[in-house]
Amino acid sequence: MKDCFTSLAIRILIGVVAIVFVLAMAAAGLATKAFLTGATLPPNVGVAPLLTAIVASSGVLVALLAFARDREKLAREREENRSKILLEQAKAGLDEVIELLKDQNNNRVIWVRAARVLLEATALGRAIKAPEYAKAYRLYEDRIRSELYRALTVYDEETQERNPLPPQFFYGIKDWSRQISLDDAAREVSPEVRVSSVSIDSVVAEPSLKPLAAKSVVAVFEFLEYPSDYSDPLLEVEVWQGDWDSSYGPSQGARRYVAHAQATTAVGGRIHKRA
Repeated sequence: MKDCFTSLAIRILIGVVAIVFVLAMAAAGLATKAFLTGATLPPNVGVAPLLTAIVASSGVLVALLAFARDREKLAREREENRSKILLEQAKAGLDEVIELLKDQNNNRVIWVRAARVLLEATALGRAIKAPEYAKAYRLYEDRIRSELYRALTVYDEETQERNPLPPQFFYGIKDWSRQISLDDAAREVSPEVRVSSVSIDSVVAEPSLKPLAAKSVVAVFEFLEYPSDYSDPLLEVEVWQGDWDSSYGPSQGARRYVAHAQATTAVGGRIHKRA
């Protein structure tokens, strides 16, 4: 919008400059003719120097406005190109996080890698300034959040609901679905105490760390929660009010459900009418 006003101002000034230039040239022509013929100068010929000054100053103003417009255009193009690159890199990072965790593994090294990539990717996303690219990143982030939620929850076929991973999962034990206490899980993955001699012919075995790093767990699960400044587009949706009995087409069932859910509530197996 600002560029439109600037371009309009430039066009108007160019038109004014053209008119003033024509008037100045006409005045200069009359002055030259009067000088050559010895005739008396017309009264309006004296404004020729003033018109020339106006033309010069207007030309400078046009040049300044054009420079400002072009500079803003170049800055915007640079920001758009930068935002495009940031979006591509952020999306690649989020995709890698899904690839690392989609198999529901509880490998400490993989989780640390996934958490680091996730933090870097979201930092790139926050650095996107161009509005259209920032919106595209938010949409992609929501998609990854949904996929990660499915990867880090357990589907119950009986209830057809997704349940949180049990705490035993994060201790890195193989069969984390077993009903064992957290103390037993901790004991199971505790490193063995070994005494061995140091030899130049062999390396010393390092203790194995099974439990997931706490910071990697926090980073991943905090991402699953929507940010405090999240703008929910559903808030702008208006719920249907009545007229379900005159509905047709594919929304008939949906309209009847919404009308019933708005008018009634069920508690403990009993139906109650809403006030």
